[in-house]
Amino acid sequence: MKNTQRLDILVSSKFSLSRSIAKHKIENNLVTVNGKIISKPNTKVDEESEIILKEEKIVEETKVLTPWKKDIEIVYEDKYILIVNKPNDIIVHPTSYDLSNTLANIIKYIFDSKKIKYNGDPLRMGIVHRLDKCTEGLVIVAKSLDSFNAFTKLFLDQKIEKKYLALLHNHLQTRTVEVDAPIKRVETSTRREVSRDIDAKEARTIFKEINKYKNFTLAEVELFTGRTHQIRVHAEFIKNHVINDPIYGPKHINKTTKYGQYLVAYKLKFIHPFTQKEVNINLDMPKEFKEYIKKYGK
Repeated sequence: MKNTQRLDILVSSKFSLSRSIAKHKIENNLVTVNGKIISKPNTKVDEESEIILKEEKIVEETKVLTPWKKDIEIVYEDKYILIVNKPNDIIVHPTSYDLSNTLANIIKYIFDSKKIKYNGDPLRMGIVHRLDKCTEGLVIVAKSLDSFNAFTKLFLDQKIEKKYLALLHNHLQTRTVEVDAPIKRVETSTRREVSRDIDAKEARTIFKEINKYKNFTLAEVELFTGRTHQIRVHAEFIKNHVINDPIYGPKHINKTTKYGQYLVAYKLKFIHPFTQKEVNINLDMPKEFKEYIKKYGK
């Protein structure tokens, strides 16, 4: 006998969304079940169905962000940039279903409080690069358009060292695993996949074992390109899914805790384009990582 469930509940669980956002997406024809658009949230569907969520683009119809007063750690600041620690349950930029609870809204509040008048794209608020909603960690925010352009160039020239900590299912085949595998977007989906198609984009990631536990690994991950979902796609490719990954992780071993996926952007290192000094920022391992290791590592 097949197990069925309301579509909004399945979408909420699979993509780590609130029920209200899942309902919004379904009602706006952004969800397909086995290739068919379903627009009623209470529709009962087989739990093993292929559920695909279409991606929403940054909202362009509004040019003014609402400031959001929310505590967020500023780990570095100078006259050109901020570096903040983004929580793992916040999207970076506004979308049609979330206009006010984003990192950009928080930055708007910070800039207003500091009387910083950002002269670039008012929707992006100087945010130089992005992290997935369920990934926490370091994000560079420029205070001016000149600064934004300079740091964007550093990223494009691969002159910013970006490293992550991840808890991965199972053990790496060797202590260091390099993945050089192009990535493309899966049509009509938010998913990405490794592909040799001509339109796939170059992607390179290195996974390094820090500690090995009973059935999972604490790894340092270094990105050499910045594709959407890159670490998560490459981790799936080598069969070492990020623990609690709502999209790429197997259902039967997902959501072992209430914390989001165990992936944090913990290190940024670069030569500052304006001061010419080295900036090296490191976050401590999140307490949720330590708690998971203590509970499941034996």
